[in-house]
Amino acid sequence: MYIFLYLCCRLTLNLLHKNTTKVEPIYQCKFLHTTLSRKGLEEFFDDPKNWGETVVKSGDEWHAKHLRNKSNEDLHKLWYVLLKEKNMLLTLEQEAKRQSLPMPSPERLEKVEKSMGRIDLVIKEREVALRLLQTGHENPRPGEWRNDFLGRTYWYGKEDYCSICAEL
Repeated sequence: MYIFLYLCCRLTLNLLHKNTTKVEPIYQCKFLHTTLSRKGLEEFFDDPKNWGETVVKSGDEWHAKHLRNKSNEDLHKLWYVLLKEKNMLLTLEQEAKRQSLPMPSPERLEKVEKSMGRIDLVIKEREVALRLLQTGHENPRPGEWRNDFLGRTYWYGKEDYCSICAEL
């Protein structure tokens, strides 16, 4: 019986192996680029033509009224673009401190931080509106994250107890 199963499996595997076509992976599937083609540590540094400048031209910060018109996907992309910009500016700030030079256009960092705070505000407004529609409550479910004796984290929901049960 086992010999028969072994031979059937070998025959099936041989047929499958000979009849399958080789699938080539597609490496050129990058359709969306949010930054320049710089890779690696170069993304943490400003454009080389801005090095040594005292004033660097930059755009305006994002206001909440403009962000409210964006989709969640666009806000997500914008958040990561701003996060990369913030990392680059913080690196630039540290390098300027190390060389005892003034940071070029320090207001850029403030603009990025304000824009990120406003994105966070818009996301929280949407979460509150969605929660209000779904549950009728503006505030999230009361509770807290706790760890059990094994170190696993779980949500401990605080339940409303009646006053009669609390007295017992």
